[in-house]
Amino acid sequence: MNKVSIIIPFFNASKTILSTLKSVKEQTFRDFECILIDDGSTDNSYLIVKKYISRDKRFKVFKQNKKGVVSARNLGIKKSNNRFIAFLDADDIWDLDFLRESINIRKKNNRPIAITHASYFRFKIKGNKINSYLVEPPLVINSRNILKKNFIPLLTVLIDRNLIKELYFENKRPEDYRLWIKLIYINKFQSISIKKTLGFYRISKNQRSKNKLKSLKRIYKVFSDLPNTNFFNKYLNTFNWIIHNSLQRIFSKNYKDKEKLEFLYSILLD
Repeated sequence: MNKVSIIIPFFNASKTILSTLKSVKEQTFRDFECILIDDGSTDNSYLIVKKYISRDKRFKVFKQNKKGVVSARNLGIKKSNNRFIAFLDADDIWDLDFLRESINIRKKNNRPIAITHASYFRFKIKGNKINSYLVEPPLVINSRNILKKNFIPLLTVLIDRNLIKELYFENKRPEDYRLWIKLIYINKFQSISIKKTLGFYRISKNQRSKNKLKSLKRIYKVFSDLPNTNFFNKYLNTFNWIIHNSLQRIFSKNYKDKEKLEFLYSILLD
């Protein structure tokens, strides 16, 4: 059986890291290693992690001086050893079948698939209530649609490194979108949907992408860095990106799925 390497960077994540780790430890697919990178935390995150993983040899934790999430993820990639690789941030949560479903889609198709992704919930906690809405990326993300929007949620991706030999994040934001553009738009890989909802993305006050003007400037820079681009294409791609992101916000609705919400409550409040 092909194992999975899971990369989790964290920085001052004492309030959220246990929920994230629980959703990994209780995966129905058990054959994985989980590599945690402490990016110079100044709270007790490291001690919390060490205590939680102390009796499970699948988990390993490393420290580095504060260098940022890109450096932490890349360090995790270097220390990983397995064919498949997945990423999870220290405040996000997986459905307990995430790894199993990500492997099973490859078995069912009986062919190598470079990248898979899944639908996910964006959620926010207000008091004792959880507000959430469902995000459903396209079934196939390829060179024809990847420039419209960053459709691929990092937390529901599984990458086959037998197919994608070179894997690292550039130290330029948004680093995940730049990676997908490199792999999908430039190198012509595709990402295939699992057609199930398998992740929970936490919306927080300290989100790096909260400043919309800065995000827009970064996206314009992304499109400016494309090979063989020109003045017209830079603005056209940026305009299309604005439209697709605006439509998602306009038409998003609070999603009431009793089973999923009960699971989320159990992970968050246990």
